[in-house]
Amino acid sequence: MTSFHIFSSHYLKPSSLHMSIILPGDSLASEVEGQAEITIGPGIYKYPKSHQIIPSQAGILKSTSASKKSNDKLLYIESNSKRYIPQVNDLVIGYITGVYGDFFKVSLQNHSAPVQLSMMAFPNATKKNRPNLKVDQAVYARVSEALPDIDTEIECFDPETGKEGGFGLLDESGFIFDVNMNFARELLFNKSCIFLEKLASRCSFEIAIGINGRVWIKCGNGLQTDEFVSEKNENGDEDEIMTDAAAAEISLKDMRMTLAAAQYLKSCQYVSTEEASTELKKAFRGVL
Repeated sequence: MTSFHIFSSHYLKPSSLHMSIILPGDSLASEVEGQAEITIGPGIYKYPKSHQIIPSQAGILKSTSASKKSNDKLLYIESNSKRYIPQVNDLVIGYITGVYGDFFKVSLQNHSAPVQLSMMAFPNATKKNRPNLKVDQAVYARVSEALPDIDTEIECFDPETGKEGGFGLLDESGFIFDVNMNFARELLFNKSCIFLEKLASRCSFEIAIGINGRVWIKCGNGLQTDEFVSEKNENGDEDEIMTDAAAAEISLKDMRMTLAAAQYLKSCQYVSTEEASTELKKAFRGVL
């Protein structure tokens, strides 16, 4: 009997893949036949009772070895879908849209049903020590449960360590923008992707990439406000206190760099890797 596992969507090098175009409902019998173990990913649905698998969306069917074992196979569908369908272990960026009971309502995509984020789904969270998140704030989270007919759940901690692990409330001085979901997957999982490497050669930055097609980025102090600078001056030593002019200059430079970095990544969706350097120069022209 063939056994199935679920995996989070990720990018694999084309040289290691078998690829074919597929439509919803097509038979995958030839892909499953003779396989002792199958790992299924985005775009493929398994019937709970019969264990039959079928494609649930159109795209390129990709298969490769799931491990060093020759009989193990990994199967998923790569497509540039505009609608995000949550999968367990997906890394996502969402906006808080409301609170009900012990849960936050979170929007992962415009015009899609919200998901829920438990107030206990944070490191060290207790009933007395709950996170105080506000509407329109953004969080970086992991999809922890995604079942049909049940509200999708996300959490803001690393399940292996129980610690923050880069998840949680995103700094409001960062800039969030939308990209195609297939490009977001490439940035997040393709180790040979040079777009972020090129950006790092021009400036230092912090970044969070959501498979749902959202990217948060921050260069330096990002889109910091005058209040942020004032607070830093109040808490800093005399040698660290900045004049208003110096603070304004640094703030403006970091803001321009953050917006330029975002513009560069957005333009990279539509160009080849050979054109990355050209797009980088365009985005940062007049910034540095």
